[in-house]
Amino acid sequence: MRTSRLSAAGLALASALTAAVHLVPAARPAAAAEPSSYRVTGVDMSHYNHATRDAGETARIDWRKVAASESFAFLKATQHTTGEDAWFADDWKAVSTTSLARAPYHFFDPHGPRDGLAQAEHFVRTVRAAGYTGARPGELPPVLDVEKVRRGGAEVCPPELRADQIQAFLHRVRTEFRVTPIVYTRASFVRECMNGDGRVFASHPLWLARYGSGAEEPQRVPGAASRWTFWQHTETGRVPGVPTAVDRDVFVGTRAQLRALAHLPGGTPAPDPAPAPSAGWPTVRAGQRGPDVRTAQTLLGIRDDGRFGPDTTRAVRDFQRGHQLRADGVAGPRTWAALVRTVRAGDRGTAVRAVHGQLAACGHRVTADGLFGPETARAVRDFQRGHRPAPDGVAGPATWRALLATSRG
Repeated sequence: MRTSRLSAAGLALASALTAAVHLVPAARPAAAAEPSSYRVTGVDMSHYNHATRDAGETARIDWRKVAASESFAFLKATQHTTGEDAWFADDWKAVSTTSLARAPYHFFDPHGPRDGLAQAEHFVRTVRAAGYTGARPGELPPVLDVEKVRRGGAEVCPPELRADQIQAFLHRVRTEFRVTPIVYTRASFVRECMNGDGRVFASHPLWLARYGSGAEEPQRVPGAASRWTFWQHTETGRVPGVPTAVDRDVFVGTRAQLRALAHLPGGTPAPDPAPAPSAGWPTVRAGQRGPDVRTAQTLLGIRDDGRFGPDTTRAVRDFQRGHQLRADGVAGPRTWAALVRTVRAGDRGTAVRAVHGQLAACGHRVTADGLFGPETARAVRDFQRGHRPAPDGVAGPATWRALLATSRG
């Protein structure tokens, strides 16, 4: 995606900055198949795709021609707290009359240390006004685009980027549309701009960028266990109906699986992608109560009342659809394996609050403030000493399984 000019909103971007970049060794890329081997293809668009060769002129996109060759489209809606793509409303109206599965996206552009929620509110207002609900037939989950920004003519790491503000945006959008947002990013961005820590993306379907790599698929995002769901493989593609070069994408599954993700009839959710350890993971479903239900609700970002009612069933189904799991609304072993996040000293947020809840349910006193501080690390080590996980003070998958098993006992 292009990160430079905003559309009609015309934000003035700051020019002087410095960014502390901490590099970690790159993960070995996955080698599997070239983009051309994937049958379900799509595009992502913004006002740039309406430009013509003649400076100052614009042209409409023929979305019916696009739909004749593509299966899905992502449209840029907003940026920062006021920027709105000049063509979004018109394009959304036009694409909604075609067979294309579609979703709006927001370009995350922090200009202050605590503007994640404000960006989310702006995105929600804009896409709601255009008619997006997140649940209509043909609508894919909303997207958050997290990548480098343009400052002073160069693409740089956002100097005000904070994981808790990304999380604030994702939580607000998830709550508004009752579906788990997709995240667009790339592994190199997380390594360079987020200190190699992408755990804030761990519970979200990923749309990853990797160009000109042949059969080398996008690298896994550090801290986010999920494989890519969408792959942006070029920004110089050509598609009938679009007057410019265009970003091209592929979907990892079948057309029926894309239809399921977009609430379309005839859709078939993807099968579970790989075996997952089952020992120790609980199965919780409609009608149940207790700490395991509360933990699932906390991780899903919904009201954690400890009662597995219709709202929880819907939230679990949405999460499962977004992670290519069978969408049965039951939190079983595979759903838990995708839902939990490894958390450690210095972390904060919903996953830490869920750990606090499980520790309390297992008889360990800890302040439920959402911060993984020394008190939490001590409590985790104390718990681990009485169970199989090594006492390292880190709440990883083995510790999560033990916490859940113990609280049930």
